Amino acid sequence: MHILCVFLSMLGLFCLSSTYENIAINKPAWQQYPYQGKPEWGADRAVDGNKSDLSFAGEQCVISANYRSTAEWRVDLGEVLSIHHIFIQYRTGNVVWNRNNGYTARFLGFSVYVSNSTDKDDGTLCFKDTSYTRDTIPNPTNITCVTHGRYIIYYNNRTNPPYPAGYDPYAYNELCEVEVYGCPEPGYNGEDCSSPCSENCQEGHCDIVNKTCWGCVAGYIGSQCIEECIGGTFGLGCINTCGKCAKNKHCHHINGSCMNGCDPGFYGYQCTKICEPGKYGIGCQQRCSSFCHTSGICHHITGACKDGCKSGWKGAECLEVQDNGKTSTTLYVVIASLVVLVINNAVLVLCVILLRKHRKKQKKHKTYEPTKKENVFTQDISGYDSVVSRNEENYQELATVTADR
Repeated sequence: MHILCVFLSMLGLFCLSSTYENIAINKPAWQQYPYQGKPEWGADRAVDGNKSDLSFAGEQCVISANYRSTAEWRVDLGEVLSIHHIFIQYRTGNVVWNRNNGYTARFLGFSVYVSNSTDKDDGTLCFKDTSYTRDTIPNPTNITCVTHGRYIIYYNNRTNPPYPAGYDPYAYNELCEVEVYGCPEPGYNGEDCSSPCSENCQEGHCDIVNKTCWGCVAGYIGSQCIEECIGGTFGLGCINTCGKCAKNKHCHHINGSCMNGCDPGFYGYQCTKICEPGKYGIGCQQRCSSFCHTSGICHHITGACKDGCKSGWKGAECLEVQDNGKTSTTLYVVIASLVVLVINNAVLVLCVILLRKHRKKQKKHKTYEPTKKENVFTQDISGYDSVVSRNEENYQELATVTADR
């Protein structure tokens, strides 16, 4: 049925049978120059569903004011919806539609837009007549416009004369009915509007025919937005480049955060910030040497002093003592004092440790001291032993003398 409708539309005919719904019926409408004193010819007449009487007397058509150089009309669908085609029934005066019908001259040169705002130039141009004549312009007409939007805008103008042959010198609306066919709810596609768009389609909108997304949410690409950003990119349209993520790892495809931290010299959740002055390295946790020529200023990645070292120091980070025969006496004195201080502290600690060990040993092996009585008894016994010893000696001497005799 859809193919048949398209074929008939190409022939200037129209097809009423469609599974899409008229999503413009009884929606709020507006026109640029209303016909004063004739509310029955107001903008709402083009979406009231009536088109049986195509004359001014039937009060079923929009009729704008006379002698204007532009004519504009629009209907508000209430929200952004997927659209397939637009049907327009122009005023005929209930007279046969051919070159002799005067309304053909007013219809020539019209345009149709679909926009998300009331400004037609912000939207999509669905159709602009540049070739029709009073003999060929179809009425009614179907305009295939597979897109999405909130406002359907009809526009005609007579602002750049000379005009093509057959054009009326003034612009008019004169719309008896405008029907917009599509899905009544956002986020669906297909002829019966039952197939949901991909969840990654931007704002839930996709092509009503082939399901392709009109745009992707942040972090995804592809016709149906199922592929994540690749190649170190992230965000809407994958046009943002990842920061200095650690080990050249890719960042999060949606928000760009570095999930494994930053390379040395950078910080922030996207690793796009350089270390603050005076800091460098991984996580910007290291501080620049105080011996840099300009104290605390160094390269944010390596820590190398940017403008050299202070006197007496050398090396990329100015942490090596410079000894070229010109090192100052003060520097040697400072270094020597530090060495002596360290040695003294070490000796003091060692002495304290040895003293504590000695005291503990004394407590375990304390010498036994005899009492006073025990001393007296010992002395008496020793005296006795002395007497006995002397008697024995005398006895031996006496025995010796007797033997000699």
